[in-house]
Amino acid sequence: MKIKFRNLKSTLFSGACAIALLSSCSNNDSSEDASSILPVKNDFQMVFASGSGSISGTYLQGVSDLSKGEVSFSGKGYSMTSSRTARVFTSTDGSIVYSLNYTVGTIDKLTYHGGQNYKMVTTIDASIPLGIKAIRFTKMNDKVGSVHSIAASPVYEEANNKEYLKHKMTVAIGLLDLEAMSIGNNFKKDIDLVLPGTLASEGYYISRIDCPVISGNKLYYGTSVSKFNTATGKGGETDKTFTLVLDYPSLTNATVISTSHVKGATNGYRTPTQHFNEAGEIMQMVSNGKDLNIVKIKDGKYDESYKFSVSELLDKPASSNGWFYAGNGIGYIPYEKIGGDEIQIGVDSNNKPTYSAEWGLARIDFNTNTALDLNVPKGLWLQQYQNSVVKDGKFYIALTPVGIEGNIHIFDVNSKDPNGILGAKITSGADQYYIGIF
Repeated sequence: MKIKFRNLKSTLFSGACAIALLSSCSNNDSSEDASSILPVKNDFQMVFASGSGSISGTYLQGVSDLSKGEVSFSGKGYSMTSSRTARVFTSTDGSIVYSLNYTVGTIDKLTYHGGQNYKMVTTIDASIPLGIKAIRFTKMNDKVGSVHSIAASPVYEEANNKEYLKHKMTVAIGLLDLEAMSIGNNFKKDIDLVLPGTLASEGYYISRIDCPVISGNKLYYGTSVSKFNTATGKGGETDKTFTLVLDYPSLTNATVISTSHVKGATNGYRTPTQHFNEAGEIMQMVSNGKDLNIVKIKDGKYDESYKFSVSELLDKPASSNGWFYAGNGIGYIPYEKIGGDEIQIGVDSNNKPTYSAEWGLARIDFNTNTALDLNVPKGLWLQQYQNSVVKDGKFYIALTPVGIEGNIHIFDVNSKDPNGILGAKITSGADQYYIGIF
């Protein structure tokens, strides 16, 4: 059994060194004739990014065994089409790769043929039906994916253009048939989202949607919710949590379910935030920059009797972009140690250093209501980490401290030992980092 789930590097050398490191990577289909080889199944797919800024490259490489040896992208790796760090997904068996070229709106479909050998199957421009290039993409299962976006803008009283009324929110969603790589007519680009009751007039609005899951005949999207401050004219901190819900597959009856027993965002960044437990309930991560919780959506609404407080169980402020469910009540959550030591993670567009708090990793157990801080290297930055894998009862995650080499870390899902096993050594160069295992 293989379940899916994501790190980074700093600038210790010149940008020229980084370019040289990858200069011999494959830019297109491998020089070997991948089309004559059947797709390879059940390998691990390593995803690697070069550049932590707005412009970066993304590279793929398949590995059959991550328990030993070394993984390097020096002169290796298949170069994905990416104007920024690509958002990558694979089929359950790993034989097919999907990749969103963010800010462009195209999605590639490739087959995997071992090592760095990939074959481009087709590309769809998902921006055309939705009319938006900066769409987000999620593979929801092996048959269907979601491309989605939301736009929100304040609405004022027409008479004086000063009295704030609400935010107008327009949702655009397309359902992508992953076999045919076609959206067809399965999209709506102008869904008028109206919040229930007085939430809109009170200033609440949604600025981002992501990480959807299908439950029965409903779609559930995580959201970033804010509350408008009329004094500043900007969105401020919220005291609620929202989830966008639509009928599936018709994309009708858009509404929002909300709760006040936790507050924060549920959309994450590139990491999944929503998973199903064995009872079919949605276990959803909520983060607000210091309080980190897992809550439950049951029978189409928040179960306000349930809250799994990761930050309280770790006894420290924590923030996260998502988590990974290993099954049977066990999960793993990368988290930022809010208020802890800061590390340099890269440089901005003006070549000035950028900093972040270090990240850690915790094993969470819903059966015993416990969170175990795992022993992982210092100096981690997991903001852009996308995915990790559970295979044969083991959880695999790629961890490289900023600026130095790292390892695949392997944890026995059934063990409460905070020490994992060190697997393959993983290396990279200046401002380069591993963003996931698929």
